[in-house]
Amino acid sequence: MFIVMPRTKEQNEEIRKESIRIIEKAALNLFSEKGFEGASIADIARKTGVSKALVFRYFPKKEALLESIIKREREALSSLIESVQFIQSPRERFIRWVDFLFSHLFSNSKEMKLLFSLFLHCESAVGLKKILAKNWSSLESLVIQEQKIIKGYTGNDDEDEAYLFRYLVQGVIIEYLLDEDREHLTRGKKLVLAVFENKIQSRKNM
Repeated sequence: MFIVMPRTKEQNEEIRKESIRIIEKAALNLFSEKGFEGASIADIARKTGVSKALVFRYFPKKEALLESIIKREREALSSLIESVQFIQSPRERFIRWVDFLFSHLFSNSKEMKLLFSLFLHCESAVGLKKILAKNWSSLESLVIQEQKIIKGYTGNDDEDEAYLFRYLVQGVIIEYLLDEDREHLTRGKKLVLAVFENKIQSRKNM
């Protein structure tokens, strides 16, 4: 006779986390392929191999699932940018942030594709606009931290240099998302570093 022992609280929590991880992964793939509006809960359940009821158990609506994915991406970027704050050399801090950022872009291309899609289409979808507005303050905090890293390196308070950095990185992301050729990231990272190194050298030679 076999006695089935009830699962512990810790085991139940692990099962819950794993279920959420699997559902989010399937949703991310579908949102990336079809767009947020084009993917349904039924699609996500089918992709995951679970019932719609289980998806709804963890995410009462599709917007909650999207918010969870955005939160995870935001926390990952926050962790990366915080990890370079303790580097004393402004130049080394900047180089390390660029390195971390481009490595993250390569490992999380689907998240980047989803975020770009959301920003491009938020005006036509009220639900998307609300989700982005809800997360905007946290995303803005990341931008401010990045600006401080750039200003610390260049020694210049001109915010145009922060915009230049952003425009360069976003251009690289778009090129990469179009054909997922990693060479765009490799070349793009070198160009970003070279552009800012040249700006600093030019300023020193003035």
